[in-house]
Amino acid sequence: METFDYEFITECAFDPEVRCHSYKLRVQPMACGCQRPVSGQVLLTPVADVNQSVDSFGNSVIYGLIEDEHKAFSVLSKGRVECGPYGIADPSPAEYYRYPTPLTQCNDELRALAAGLDPAGTMHATHRALRYQRFVTTNATTAIEALNGGVGVCQDFAHVMIAACRAAGYLARYVNGMVVGEGETHAWVEVYDAAQGLWLGYDPTFDRPVTSGYIKLAHGRDTNDCPVNRGRFFNWTTETMTIKCKVTNDTDCDIS
Repeated sequence: METFDYEFITECAFDPEVRCHSYKLRVQPMACGCQRPVSGQVLLTPVADVNQSVDSFGNSVIYGLIEDEHKAFSVLSKGRVECGPYGIADPSPAEYYRYPTPLTQCNDELRALAAGLDPAGTMHATHRALRYQRFVTTNATTAIEALNGGVGVCQDFAHVMIAACRAAGYLARYVNGMVVGEGETHAWVEVYDAAQGLWLGYDPTFDRPVTSGYIKLAHGRDTNDCPVNRGRFFNWTTETMTIKCKVTNDTDCDIS
């Protein structure tokens, strides 16, 4: 087992101010076969009542309501996690991970991407098919659009690999989390290995299996199932959001 400290910060600015702001956060590492949260806390500004629940995918969710007017909303989540080999036992995986979603629809090009390949081969093919480039895709970009464009961010790499794996008959799911060396949240893919009864991790952005240094926050069929921060509020406004995070093996988690 390895121990990692993490610190996650998201800051939202509103212009003009908003009120009756309901929020839903997935910012706490989940307990699963590859990791165990040791300690953790979540601090919100403005200070708000915090409710905790678990969504239908098993993700830890923090939610609440800020009724007063405010121009900013920030979340600090920090703590410590013990991580072991990345393999999550699941004797009865949900069949809905086998089928496409609006963001992971398939076409002939995506089927060809995974033809005759195992999940590791599909990861390599996805990495070759896309070039990492920021600000050219959005949260609504589909796997087909990303593959056609040939560029995207980790979310797009994950959606393309998921769509291709599902076309090849595998159960595959989207993962949000944090990685050593990355200053923002990261996305990767879990594919179910029926022979072992395990979900195994693949990172098509970096073209490597998921091993040490990954902390999982949430999973779902695609990014729409497990956003780290989703809110609704009263007022027409412009929202600007920034996310910063850091994962380290020591206890110094300050973000400069």
